[in-house]
Amino acid sequence: MSELDASARARVRISGLGAALAAALLVALAGSALRQPLYDLFQKITPASAPSPKVHVVLIDAPSLAAVGGWPWSRYTMARLTEAIAGRGAAAIGFDFLFPEADRLTPDLFAGLYLELPPATAAEIRALPSMDAVFARVIGRSPVVLARAGVAAGSVDTIAASAPLPPDAVFTGAEPGRAMNFPEVVANLPILDGAALGHGLVNGPPDADGVMRRVPLLGVAAGAKTPGFALELVRIAEGEPPIDLMGAGGRLREVRLGKHRLPVDDQGRLTLRFGDFPGSSMTSAVDLLRSGVPANAFDGKIVLVGLTAAGTSDVVTTPRATETFGVLVQAQAVDAILRGVVLQRPAWAAWVEAAVGLGLVAAAVFFVLRLGLRAIIIGVLGAVGAALAASLAAFEHGFLLDPAPVLAPGVAAAGAMVAMLFVEGGKVQAKLRAALEHERLDAAKIAGELSAASEIQSGMLLPRAQLMGVTDAVEIDAVLQPARTVGGDLYDAFLIDPNRLCFLVGDVTGKGVPASLFMALSKALSRSILMRPGINLADAVDGINAELSRDNGQMMAVSLLVGVLDLRSGAMDLCSAGHENPLVVSADGHVRELRLDGGPALCVADGFPYPVEPYRLEPGETLVVYTDGVTEAQNPAGELFERDGAMAVLASLATRPVPDLVDGLIAAVLTFEAGGEPSDDLTVLALRRRV
Repeated sequence: MSELDASARARVRISGLGAALAAALLVALAGSALRQPLYDLFQKITPASAPSPKVHVVLIDAPSLAAVGGWPWSRYTMARLTEAIAGRGAAAIGFDFLFPEADRLTPDLFAGLYLELPPATAAEIRALPSMDAVFARVIGRSPVVLARAGVAAGSVDTIAASAPLPPDAVFTGAEPGRAMNFPEVVANLPILDGAALGHGLVNGPPDADGVMRRVPLLGVAAGAKTPGFALELVRIAEGEPPIDLMGAGGRLREVRLGKHRLPVDDQGRLTLRFGDFPGSSMTSAVDLLRSGVPANAFDGKIVLVGLTAAGTSDVVTTPRATETFGVLVQAQAVDAILRGVVLQRPAWAAWVEAAVGLGLVAAAVFFVLRLGLRAIIIGVLGAVGAALAASLAAFEHGFLLDPAPVLAPGVAAAGAMVAMLFVEGGKVQAKLRAALEHERLDAAKIAGELSAASEIQSGMLLPRAQLMGVTDAVEIDAVLQPARTVGGDLYDAFLIDPNRLCFLVGDVTGKGVPASLFMALSKALSRSILMRPGINLADAVDGINAELSRDNGQMMAVSLLVGVLDLRSGAMDLCSAGHENPLVVSADGHVRELRLDGGPALCVADGFPYPVEPYRLEPGETLVVYTDGVTEAQNPAGELFERDGAMAVLASLATRPVPDLVDGLIAAVLTFEAGGEPSDDLTVLALRRRV
């Protein structure tokens, strides 16, 4: 990139800025068409939490119709249902349907259906009380909210009747502005409407794609400000506080009801975060009519009654469901008001999105000329991931932040600049090829240096032939296989005096060059301290720990198992610093773990008093010490070789010479790994007291 001349760099940057501007204009013109599918996806993958237990739905479902009869039910049945709900402690009862016509079983209508009735009988029937009046009396005794539906002027849904009573809700604050305005309204029978405590609008148009994402909290119906159905239910349940409208310049921003602060769009609609309404919060109407519901089932709850039987219900589409019942949407709206779990696009969102988008454009213009293609791709993918993650996190906290204005200009700028770089980059490609060749030479040089380091490291360890010649009293053998060219394992064996053999096995944390350097220091220092005249094992390990910890800026550690064997008696002193317990193989093939208390690895705890633990190695017994490259070896299925695997192999080789035993264990580990990359350096040391 640095080989491009000034004019080429200018052309690259201009192409990026032009692409960014075009993308920004496209996003501005597309508007919500780009963001809405993403928000709908968020609705699907992160639904709202379980609704408040204060919201319950009574379903007039198929079993209810089968038991009571077809819809609409008589007002007498509705009165019984209302009494059943109110008698169980409901704080508010909302019917998510209307009663605009007289009861079809009212005495006058019933008598008119049968002209054959004797006049006296017909007169007696007409004298019976109206079922609408009976229902109205029950409504008047209960906290009932009745629905209203706003309609256009001259709508076929309008029923000629006297103008409905104005809603009971008290509004304060700003004017509705652009809130939905319905010239006419479909209301309930006047006798029912006048008995209800509240009235709320149940209808609001879905979005252009037919999906219901918002519910109105208020509207103007037949010239009167009217609360939404869900808001009116909460108002009645909470003691009828006034509804305060917050906004300015004819644009609503917030609806306040008591303690509730509800952000709305300028049409007075609340954006819902949908969830799954649980079956435990729904009851079939037939169960109530049969008294199959506990007496306190609805204490303090807002109860919505809705139709869900096929052919009678209002079915809507939401971001989470292709088909769901309207009453469940209203129930979720009530829950959203109670809990404040709503979605809003705050006024500052567009400014934040634009600012971050400009920042990404600036980053693209600055960095694309300085980074390689892989870094650019990673950067773009990182920005996309971060923007989507931020948008999702904001969504989960109730804010609608659009990643499109953030990403589109920056990604477009980066893409255009990369395309221009390919056009302008002939010289850059040639330089990259030269640089790649240079890197290959460097890599070969490093490989040669590592090979030399491996030879030097191997030279620090006693060869197997020399190990067997350390003393005639024991057979001793060891093998170290690094996971990489160089490694961090170590072993050693030497005579402290003619009657005492010292051996040790260690494992430095990590692999590769750093571990190999620390391994060399650990081995040299350990032998130096252990060979000091008159020093005991505990003091020696303490001294090794102190010296290795000094100036250990890389905070490396080493596990170490040190043993001192009396060649005459077989008495052995062992000291373990965070190392694997050794295994003892008896002459008859029995293998057991030699459990040691030990302590932490060296360089982990300054001044730790490492215990010296005795053991007597009997003639013919073999002590096997190994690093975790044995127990933590993995096969392609991810299973570990573990100590049990080592014990099984050693049991099968117990009578073989020590070199065969060591080679057999290492071969078993390599076979287990099946050619996979070793998990760690692998070291095995075995010593057998001769009979």
